[in-house]
Amino acid sequence: MSETAPTDDKTVVRRRQAVAAVALIAGAATLWAASRMVWATLTVTDDLSPVRAMDVHGSDWSPWLTPLALVLLAAIAAGAALRGWALRLVAILVALCGVLAASPAVSMLVGGDQDSYAAKAIDLAPQFRLLLVSTNGWAGVVVLVGAALAVIGGVLLLRVANGERMSSKYESPAARRAELEKKTFREYRERQQEQPSDAESSAPESERLLWDALDTGVDPTAEDQDSTDGK
Repeated sequence: MSETAPTDDKTVVRRRQAVAAVALIAGAATLWAASRMVWATLTVTDDLSPVRAMDVHGSDWSPWLTPLALVLLAAIAAGAALRGWALRLVAILVALCGVLAASPAVSMLVGGDQDSYAAKAIDLAPQFRLLLVSTNGWAGVVVLVGAALAVIGGVLLLRVANGERMSSKYESPAARRAELEKKTFREYRERQQEQPSDAESSAPESERLLWDALDTGVDPTAEDQDSTDGK
C-alpha cells in the first residue's frame, strides 16, 4: 500500500491540474461572454429628435473583463510550466483576478448610482438628457459565475503546487527499497552479460547474496563498483 503512495500523489496532482485548467477555461469563456452582453440600456433624448436607446455592454461597464479572461488563459500555460513558489504566485494572482472581476457585478446587483456610471461608461455626449436606465441583472450573475470559476481555478492551482511539494518530499522506506532493488538487479544483469559464460552457473548463488545484501539496506553493486575503481 505504501509503495504506491508517491504514484497516487502524482495522479492526484495531475487530476487537480486538469480540473484547474477546465475551471480556468470555463471562467475565461464566461468572462468574455459577459463582456459582450448588454449590461444596461439608456433611454436618452436631446429634445430635438425622438427618444433613443443606447446599450451599455460589459466591455463598457467593466473594461477589464476581457484582459482578465486572457490572464486566466495564460495561467493555464503557467500552471503546466511553473512549479513551487512561482506556481503559488500565479494561483494567488488568478484568485485575485476572480475577486476583481466580481466587483463591478456586485456593485450593479446591489444598486448605487448606476445612472451616472452607465452614462460615463459609454461617454454619453452632453447634449443628451438621460431619462431612464434599465440594467440587466443576468449580466451580473454571469460575471459572478466566471469570477467563482476563476477563484476555484486559483485554489486548485495552489493545491497543485502544494501537492507537488509533498509528492517530491514523500518517499516511503518500501518505495526506496523497491527502487534500490531495481537498480541493483539491473546493474547485476549488465555485469552478468559482460562476464564469461562459466559465471552463469553461479548466478543463483549470486542472486541470493544480492537479496541478503539488500535485506541489510546495502547496495552490493555500489561496493563492487568501488572495488573495481580501486583496482
